[in-house]
Amino acid sequence: MRLFPHYPPRSMMELLGLLLAAIALAYLAALGALYWLQGRLVYPLEQTQTIVDATLDAHTQSISVRTQDGLDLIARYRAPPDAASPTILLFHGNGEDLTQRAHIALELIEAGYGVLLAEYRGYGGNPGKPHEAGLYADARAAYAYAAERSRSIVLHGYSLGSGVAVQLASECRIDALILEAPFTSIVDVAAARFRLFPVRYLARDRYDNLAKIASIHAPLLIYGGTRDFVIPPAHFQRLFDAAKGDKHLAFIEGADHIDVWTKGGRTHVMQFLASLKARDRQKVHGAD
Repeated sequence: MRLFPHYPPRSMMELLGLLLAAIALAYLAALGALYWLQGRLVYPLEQTQTIVDATLDAHTQSISVRTQDGLDLIARYRAPPDAASPTILLFHGNGEDLTQRAHIALELIEAGYGVLLAEYRGYGGNPGKPHEAGLYADARAAYAYAAERSRSIVLHGYSLGSGVAVQLASECRIDALILEAPFTSIVDVAAARFRLFPVRYLARDRYDNLAKIASIHAPLLIYGGTRDFVIPPAHFQRLFDAAKGDKHLAFIEGADHIDVWTKGGRTHVMQFLASLKARDRQKVHGAD
């Protein structure tokens, strides 16, 4: 008497078919997970809880800006010291909140500029859920606040914030645009990272900087690290090549994605801003 029933041996073709079916199911499961979780990949909210920076709080004031869709967002603001100095809007990256830009804001304030550290919905304790159209609305609200109080506006966008800044620059009057470690588009970054998946067809949020950069006529500075493995330097070059008019590109030798400012970026930004001030003074004297 047999304890186990006898099954005929499977052919190699049957086994191969089962293996291919299992691989296909695993691929489809991974594809579905990537589609549904893409929001968490672009906006990792577990890293964006409210953080207190005492030095930043001492040099800026908490403000609230209202978006067109009715959200009240908390941001930080320091007015420019005089009417001739611009206000610089800082748009931060995805895995951080506005306090991660505090070191830049404080150096800009010390140099005599006004600063508005913009914050996004769902970040830093703010209400709402982040998405591309929503972040554009948040930027417009920050711009409106600054533009009511300053005649000169400069945008500075870092990483994800570059997509926000480029969109805003394509819509509004600004005096200059500064992009730190910018991407050509979120889709290009994701396609390089997830090569096995058709992310170009799956992505809900695109932040297509490359398609918009040529429409911006304000002076432009792009800077990023030569050792940036999150957004490769080729993105910086492609954006620079596509841009028109007064444009500048700085590769910061040895800098990665998060230390561009401290390893040399500040020098290029301060020189760029100083050149804008000098140009404005020449225009005023020329008008006289």
